Parts: sequence; C-alpha cells; structure tokens
Amino acid sequence: MAQVANAPQVNEPPDNLFNQDIVRLKDVIRVSDTERALRNQRREAILEKIDYILSIPEKELDIWKVSLTMAHDAYPDLDMKSLTEEFEAIVSRAKDMTPSDASPDLRIRTLNTLLYRRMGIGYDKTDFVGEKLINRYAHGVVETKKGTCANMATFYIAVAQRLGYPVYAVAAPQHLFARYVDSSLEKQNIDPASQGAWNSDDDYIHDMEIPLKGIQNGVYMRNMSRRELAAEIIADHGAYYYAQVLKDYQTAGAILRRALEVSPKSAEFWRLLGAVHIDWAREDYDRDLRNAKKEIGHALIDKAKEMGVGKPLAKDYWKNPPQKRKQLTPVSPIPPWDTKLTVKLK
Repeated sequence: MAQVANAPQVNEPPDNLFNQDIVRLKDVIRVSDTERALRNQRREAILEKIDYILSIPEKELDIWKVSLTMAHDAYPDLDMKSLTEEFEAIVSRAKDMTPSDASPDLRIRTLNTLLYRRMGIGYDKTDFVGEKLINRYAHGVVETKKGTCANMATFYIAVAQRLGYPVYAVAAPQHLFARYVDSSLEKQNIDPASQGAWNSDDDYIHDMEIPLKGIQNGVYMRNMSRRELAAEIIADHGAYYYAQVLKDYQTAGAILRRALEVSPKSAEFWRLLGAVHIDWAREDYDRDLRNAKKEIGHALIDKAKEMGVGKPLAKDYWKNPPQKRKQLTPVSPIPPWDTKLTVKLK
C-alpha cells in the first residue's frame, strides 16, 4: 500500500492559481498553521496512549478503561474517577445479585435483570444512527442509562469481564453483540442493544445480510479477543471523533492504522480508512497529491469489499428492528437475596 503519511503538506495556495494542476480554491478545506500545529500535538498525545493500550497483554486489558481513555480524549473534563466508582458499584451489585453457584444461564438472566429492569438501561430512541458523541463510549451508558449498539455492547462486555464471565464481542455489519462461551449454554448470543435479546447466528446473518465471504474470512460472527475489541473501540474513536467531529483526517487515519495492526481482519476498518483518505485529499491544492490520496482511499475500500465487508445498515434499522428480535433472553424477578442497594439506580 502506498504511503502518504509523510508526504509534504500542500495546503497553502500557490502563486499561479490558473495552473491546470491546481485544484480550485472552493474545493479545498483550508487548515491554518495554528490549527495544524494543534493537530500535530494532539495526534502525538493520543497515539502515545493508543500505543500503550495496545502493548498491554491480552489477559490484562480492561475494556472499561480502554473506552474511558478514548472518551477522556473527547471529553477532557470527564470525571474518570467518579464514573469508574459508579461503574464498579454496578459490577458489585451484579455480583451481589448472583448466587456463587449460578449457571451461565442464570448469570445472564441476573445481569439482564439488573441492567434492563432495575437500572432501566435502553436504546437511545433519539439517536438510532449513533450520531451523539456520548453514545460512542461505554461511560455514556453509566451516565445517561441509554446508548446505541456502538457503546451498549462495550459496556455490557466490560461489566461481564469484571465479573469474570467468558463473554466475548462478536462483530456483525456496523454492529457488536456479546457471546457467553460455555458448552453447557445453548443460547450464547446476547444483544445488549436489544435489552439482552437472544438471536441465533442465522438470525444475524439473515437480518443483516452478512456476506458468506465475510464470515469465511473472519470479518464477522467470530469471537473477538480483548485486543481486537480494544482495537474496535480505538478505531471507532478515530473514525467518528477525529474524522467526523474534528475533521482531522490525518489523525483519524493514523489511529485506524494502529487498530488494523491488531485487527487486520476487520474489513470495516479498511473501509473507514479508505473513506478517511478520500476526505483527507480535500485538504490539498496539489492535484497529483489529491488524486494519490483518493486512489489509495478507493483501493482500501476495494480491499474491504474483497474481504466481504457487509453493506451499511439502513438508517432506520434500529428504529424498526426485525420482529424476531422481540425474543429476549428471559429476565428473572428481582432475586430475594438482592436486598442491599449498593448504587443509586434511579
């Protein structure tokens, strides 16, 4: 793959604006020297954090901390200590509610009861396409008791991880769900965005029209490692916060490349990186450099297609989910042993 990260930045209009190799002024996104310096400084800081996170051994990675670190980059004034205390209180409450000899099925039922019945966590019906920044990070669920598929799965898995449950992230097109891996458990899939709904693999494949090639290539429907989930959180931060909110395409691209080093099977990362290169090209007056970035972008998108990337979900997909998603993993009544209130739930 051609490299453009170290290419000269041509953003100031040259003297001869009538040269055929120069792109029209109105088609260029202008970036001031001051803004560019700030971007460089911020890029260095976030990449240092990401490099540290991705250097942590698999068994030591804490998904809550990964998501909170990315959130703190977007929200510098975030009270990380207070949010972590509230998160840990939720974990403690779940532990108190669950019998020590609980089966995997009862563990799931109890956790779903706490999160969706007692805490009232639900999908943010004002943000079906995940455009709110807070709905990209796990702390948003703690703070608002709402979320989207972008952060509800991360939150659920983070809680399950702290409880010591063998729960893994599973990717579907523009979606994450959870899977409790235990041979004694028949219904292992858990969809946190649908209040803990159980759906079979076939349901996901049919409902989301997942390409067979994407499944065969390990893009979708397999258990992800913690490092791969961390890469997912990091990639989403780069593609959404840096590319869509800040319009800092160079930093977004650098973050996505870091994520791809850990999770090269993620076709959606390759597609996002391609889109970032195409947008990044708009910052250049030089036509050759502009076209080179676009060419790289389209090549990356083609790579994603070859891997079997799924087509984007309809914008109203989560507003009108498939009817079969109404079959929820049963939630239990509040167990009689759950009498100690360890966190304010309402």
